[in-house]
Amino acid sequence: MSVIAGNLFLSVPVTLLAGLLGVYIARKIKMPIPFMLGSMIAVAVFNILTNAASMPPNTKVFTQSMSGMFIGLSLTRKDLKGLKDLIEPALILVVCFLIFTAVVGFVMFKIAGFDAATAWLICVPGGVVDTSLMAYDLDADPAIVSFVQSFRLFSVYLIFPSMITFVSKRVPPEEHDPSADDGEVIKVHSFVDDLIPDRRAARHILTAAVGLAGGIFGKFLGIPSGALSCSMICVILLNLTTNRAMFDRKYKRWVQVVAGALIGLSITMDTIRKLPSIMIPTFILIGSYVLVNFLISWLMTLTKKIDFVSAMFASAPGGASDFALIASDIGGESPKIAIMHIVRLLAVYTIFPILVKFMISIFG
Repeated sequence: MSVIAGNLFLSVPVTLLAGLLGVYIARKIKMPIPFMLGSMIAVAVFNILTNAASMPPNTKVFTQSMSGMFIGLSLTRKDLKGLKDLIEPALILVVCFLIFTAVVGFVMFKIAGFDAATAWLICVPGGVVDTSLMAYDLDADPAIVSFVQSFRLFSVYLIFPSMITFVSKRVPPEEHDPSADDGEVIKVHSFVDDLIPDRRAARHILTAAVGLAGGIFGKFLGIPSGALSCSMICVILLNLTTNRAMFDRKYKRWVQVVAGALIGLSITMDTIRKLPSIMIPTFILIGSYVLVNFLISWLMTLTKKIDFVSAMFASAPGGASDFALIASDIGGESPKIAIMHIVRLLAVYTIFPILVKFMISIFG
């Protein structure tokens, strides 16, 4: 392995092959988030055993830019139209999660032995991949952040659907007009639509270019998670003002493979030794999420814009599409739930890094 170590032309392909092998195994054993976690674990094992794993320079900027691109594509003009009726509950959701992150992060910092950045970042209610990537910009421990966030997401899918089902059987259903969800999609046309042909390849290239340009600009600005948030904002603008924004979501899994490999490089034997000591703080965090879910849901229902069951789904810290689909089976207004999750994620990638940076400056 001494031939591979230090040689990017050999070590990078071998590192990615190790990651892909990890993905294959993770999918076979049905591990959650297999493309990221499988790659992360396999690269970590490979690196610990050989010290020969590596990734190209600026991989972090590329990965954050691509993650921001996919998040930006999730906000459509139809979502924007539906958002105007959900401003009050969305504001409650974001503010409550900001307070939750600040308070619980402070508790983790004081009693769990985490460094300041890691303590607050493990509490951020965002995506596992994206939140783990933030750790690099905020000098947190990406391995610990990834582990806790992964466990959080696994617990959310394990606990919340059953919990919300239990509640839904005891809360009287509210009348809902399905036709209200099917408003006419606002059509736009810009000069970009005239310049770029309506072909899959051209649209992919345009969207990736905008996402990467935004990410590079964000990195240049030097703001927390600037590559991710600026890429997201640029792609949102492209998506809302033209009909050419497009990138197949099936390619997101390959971004996850690269992100997992990047995080795997940060895992050392010292990280492995820390894992048993972080289980109790992780369980405390999950319990806190359950309690705050009920609180936020109750507060959102006071606006009379969303029912309690839908509010519970909307404030569950999981995936937008996943909980919208689960809600369609259990009961809940799926379009509202999806919009609220998108608002939460937009806040996570724009406001929350600034919050974490602020908390670190005070207590770190």
